Amino acid sequence: MLLRILKSNTLLSALLIPVIGLLFWMHSLQAPKLLDLDVAHGAMPLYYMVMRYFKNQDFWQVFMGFSLVIVNSLLIAQLGSAFIFLKKRSYLPGIIYLITVSSLQVLHALLPVHLATLFVLTSIYFTFDTFHKKVEITYTFNASFFLAIASLFYIPVVVLFPLVWISIFVLQKDDNWRLLAVPILGFGVPWLFMWVYSFLTDSYTILWNELINMLWTRHNEYLLQPYFLLLTFVVAFLTTLGSISVISVYQRIKVSARKYFVICYWFLGLIVVSALGLITISIEIVALSTIPVAYFVSQYLLSDNRTKLKEVLTWIFVGTAAFVLVFYV
Repeated sequence: MLLRILKSNTLLSALLIPVIGLLFWMHSLQAPKLLDLDVAHGAMPLYYMVMRYFKNQDFWQVFMGFSLVIVNSLLIAQLGSAFIFLKKRSYLPGIIYLITVSSLQVLHALLPVHLATLFVLTSIYFTFDTFHKKVEITYTFNASFFLAIASLFYIPVVVLFPLVWISIFVLQKDDNWRLLAVPILGFGVPWLFMWVYSFLTDSYTILWNELINMLWTRHNEYLLQPYFLLLTFVVAFLTTLGSISVISVYQRIKVSARKYFVICYWFLGLIVVSALGLITISIEIVALSTIPVAYFVSQYLLSDNRTKLKEVLTWIFVGTAAFVLVFYV
């Protein structure tokens, strides 16, 4: 019953996203706390520019974080429907994303990763839209440009930059050297503006020192925390089932769907390797890693076989998320 409600593709399903979001964020919205900028790990200049408007406004900080997660969840659902690479059109990917991210109370704030995710999803849209378009310079430039904007909110997004080059070979199958140079230009333009601005405002040294400090500060203690490991185990198990589901139908699905799933595999691989290998990446990275995870889990849950097992797994997933929300503070 629960799975049937979550995977439907109606107006009710779209409304479920803000309703579920309110259930998970209710306590944070009722008793908001000012965000300590020292725990906004990976924050970059664009993030601090946004935070100026919400200084000392505890409710609006939490509400904006909540709003961004809702918008990002809806965008994730729309991406799956727009490019039709899941078995069925559904808001389920957005709901999976929303529940996973919202289960971690530490993410209930206007964090840089929520702002960055909005631009990462925009980059993914332009990336997917290059399929079967030879030497698609404009969309390739846009994909890397928006990824750069995202990294100026949240620096760990930089690890996704190779994804633009990977998508050229996977989706466009073109080795034109000019096309390969486009991602460098697209990614470099926002960063160039940032360095020029910091130089003109005499904040170049401060910015450079902050970047160096971020690269050498340990923030990965969350990897060994029991409640995080519990949530990770459940989500990883569902992701594995989803991956098996993708592989089992790989030869029967559309060519475009195959390519999009390959991009999702690379996306998840880059994030996981970075999270495990770089001590500076904190728990906020979950908001990025859950993007491809949401599609893999949805691919499994949207298939028609073993519905009773999937219903049980859905309850386990939702129950685990609620449990972590209450006890992992």
